[in-house]
Amino acid sequence: MNVFDEMGVYWAEIADQNPTERQVQFVKDTLKPQGLILDLACGTGRHTIPLSKEGYDIVGLDISPNLLKIAKTRRGSVQLVRADMRRLPFKPGAFAAAVSIDTSLGYLPSGKDDLQALTELQKTLRQEGILILDVFNRELLMQKYAAKKSVNPKQREYPSFFLSQKRTVDKNGAKLRDLWTVCDKAEGQIRVFRHVSRLYPLKTLQGLLEKAGFTVKRVSGDYEGQQFSPDSNRLILVASAK
Repeated sequence: MNVFDEMGVYWAEIADQNPTERQVQFVKDTLKPQGLILDLACGTGRHTIPLSKEGYDIVGLDISPNLLKIAKTRRGSVQLVRADMRRLPFKPGAFAAAVSIDTSLGYLPSGKDDLQALTELQKTLRQEGILILDVFNRELLMQKYAAKKSVNPKQREYPSFFLSQKRTVDKNGAKLRDLWTVCDKAEGQIRVFRHVSRLYPLKTLQGLLEKAGFTVKRVSGDYEGQQFSPDSNRLILVASAK
């Protein structure tokens, strides 16, 4: 069980406050609605469902039964599949493109697993099929958190709970660590969740994609397509399958 599956509805409410419209627009600006598209680690279908409504033929895939259950209540006619991204249940060349928006790479047990997932993904894409890979910007997170001995927790309110979030980054920038304390409004129950993500420098991630059989075509620092820099909000790579 991963932390997102464990959080279920709590995670859905957190994710719903992310800039979904801007993320979907970035995909629309990058990909034409031609051919079958895979939404990797689709979660609650935040991107799968609106893209489907915009005319994209898209399949959502996630390993979390709880998040897929939520997606099914929102989905309309979108096809959803439960599977591990390291072992995709699709034929070679089944997809014209794939999207991984809002950081799904980095949660597997090791970097070797991340490479396996990307290699598996490359096999499911047609030759020159496009991948949009959006992850945390390691450099920005290191500026904010790695040099600090202590960080005051951030307090946020969501529809059904209050959240206290304490964020740290390893000194070497290897991992982002969040400690989430959730207080349920209705029940008053307090639960604690630990969220850990591997962080990649741009060159390392480019190398990982090359090993997996991709060629990086473009690198952006936000959903408006601006050039990437160390203080960019995101690290977004557009690559094609060899």
